[in-house]
Amino acid sequence: MTATLTRPAWTTDFEIETIDKIIAKQAPNFPTTRVQEPRQLTTAEEFEKFYCFRIGGAAHDLYIVQVCSKIIDQIPDPDLQLFLSRQIGDDGAHAQFTRQRVWELSGQDPTEKIVQEVQNHWEFMGDLPIRNWLGFIAFELHYELHIVAQLILNSRTTKIVEPVTSKFASQTILPDEAVHRFGVLAWWQSKYDKATPKEKAEIAAQLLELDEEGQRRRNPYLQKHWQIVHDATGAEIAGIGVIYDAWRREVLSYFLDIPIAELPQLVSVSE
Repeated sequence: MTATLTRPAWTTDFEIETIDKIIAKQAPNFPTTRVQEPRQLTTAEEFEKFYCFRIGGAAHDLYIVQVCSKIIDQIPDPDLQLFLSRQIGDDGAHAQFTRQRVWELSGQDPTEKIVQEVQNHWEFMGDLPIRNWLGFIAFELHYELHIVAQLILNSRTTKIVEPVTSKFASQTILPDEAVHRFGVLAWWQSKYDKATPKEKAEIAAQLLELDEEGQRRRNPYLQKHWQIVHDATGAEIAGIGVIYDAWRREVLSYFLDIPIAELPQLVSVSE
């Protein structure tokens, strides 16, 4: 495979434009803007589903904190270590907010359930995130980049919200997560762009293999997670897998500087 792309800058506008193009081609049933204002949670059943959804979100963030904390002294690069210190702090704060909010609303500390969910991530991901530096990049791709399309689609189709959580997400989580994505990409490019063509080919092949492994490991979780999101928020999930697969190809094409047509057949989230 040969790197031949002329890439635009990776920005939030670029992400949205790319996802909207995917929607137009692959799943025109999805809107490109918010179609209705969501309502607040009302019933006990809705609150219980919300707790399940947000406990999963806190576990996602705490798992990232744990992985980054393990890897931060394994890769002796000050730039990466400084970036990871920011990521650890941000995601720790996100998890702590969610824990506290669920506790306030439910009257019960959800920490034990969060810890159980974190352990689930460790079990299905295995040692992939901490195996080597490319395994860590594959982890960052899956936990920061590959999920962007689904987050944007959720924001457009969500029908039920908890106002305090929504405010924190829009004012804090979304800008923090953009910093994380851009930071991962910047560090990757600082290494990958300096490699020789032969080295790039070797690195690309290794990362693709690890990314594929990560996808196979995450598939059952993602399918279950999307259903939890739908049950809690009413967000549309019919056909989301097609968009996820197409977006993942866009991400890998950009990261590896390889045209999409030259990428190998990839594992689908539906497999």
